[in-house]
Amino acid sequence: MISYDEAFAIIMDNICIGKKTQLPLVECLGKVAAHAVFAPRNVPSFANSAMDGFAVRAADLEQATPAHPVRLPIIDTIGAGDNIAQIAAVGVAHIMTGAKIPNGFDAVVQIENVKISSGNAEFSAPAPLGQNIRESGQDVVLGQEIVKSGVTINAEIIMLLAAVGIANLEVFQAAKLQIFSTGNEIIDYNEPELPLGKIYNSTAPYLLARAKEIGVEATYGGVVADDAALFEKLIAQIPSGNIIITTGAVSMGKWDFIPQSLSKLGAKIHFHKVNIRPGKPIIFATLPNGNLFFGLPGNPISSAIGFKFFVEPALRAIGGKSQTVTIKAKLENSFTKAGNFRQFVKAITKIQGSQVVTIITKGQESFKISPMAAANSWAILPESASQFSAGEEIEIVPFGAEFGF
Repeated sequence: MISYDEAFAIIMDNICIGKKTQLPLVECLGKVAAHAVFAPRNVPSFANSAMDGFAVRAADLEQATPAHPVRLPIIDTIGAGDNIAQIAAVGVAHIMTGAKIPNGFDAVVQIENVKISSGNAEFSAPAPLGQNIRESGQDVVLGQEIVKSGVTINAEIIMLLAAVGIANLEVFQAAKLQIFSTGNEIIDYNEPELPLGKIYNSTAPYLLARAKEIGVEATYGGVVADDAALFEKLIAQIPSGNIIITTGAVSMGKWDFIPQSLSKLGAKIHFHKVNIRPGKPIIFATLPNGNLFFGLPGNPISSAIGFKFFVEPALRAIGGKSQTVTIKAKLENSFTKAGNFRQFVKAITKIQGSQVVTIITKGQESFKISPMAAANSWAILPESASQFSAGEEIEIVPFGAEFGF
């Protein structure tokens, strides 16, 4: 049986990394930039008013005081979107927020500080040069690197790219997932009645949610009965370019048909069983058409671990994303591991003072979901030790993309 590290290396050796695609900007959320992006223009692209007020020539107000205010005629009104290049006459222009500053004007006085009467504006203080003006390029300069290669596109980056007029972006192509559950006992969670002997499908919604969280397009194919011929027909019909995930039917039971079915389909099985708990019977294969196949054990926690530590790293690598970073946390309770395997256990991790601390929860059985709903992380217990004492440091990863401390 291979180790987790060996299994991880095999997965990385058998995935295709670096495919790129051009997408409309609004479809790039969660995708990874395939190259650096440089601003094609200044932002703002022209000097404009930072507020409603009056565009002035600062020199005209140099002598203004409360006792001796300067009165000037209002000679124009400039709204946002207007393109008034120049105003030749002496006077001031009523200007709105975001409106272009006409040539020759070099300050804006806030409307609340101006007295208006009979078509004139009265100023009781000088206006420093540039006051209340957003200069061209004050936010972004032409040629500035605004997105680095490998950055995950979020809503804020989309706003920035839209501000410089970028409508399409080349990103790493995310994987496409097909998710199936197996088992005669499984029914979908939206069924109103739960017959005796049946269980609701909790793993498929979980896997779909986790895939969505990391920006991967996932399709749920439903529950497949314990019928090897039906399963083989279904898998053979899935077009190339997909990653297939199944839950259940990978162990040693009478109905655990997936390893044999993969062989019948001509798949190359890279590994079956890894020295971990829970989730030991996981299987990874490549189908004849190039589709990758991950067979996860059926217990909910085993499936969650299989996704987090085997499937998700592959999805991240294919999509150009960095891998989830482990952190060190001080263990607050002791825990005994039953053998020389790597164990992933549910934990509650938090900041306590200046330290990151973690508690390994009760209820570590692979069928128990409620302790996982109360936790936020996986503690990774290495093969080399079996006893873990309060006060020592252990490795932790969040359930999702980050802890959110």
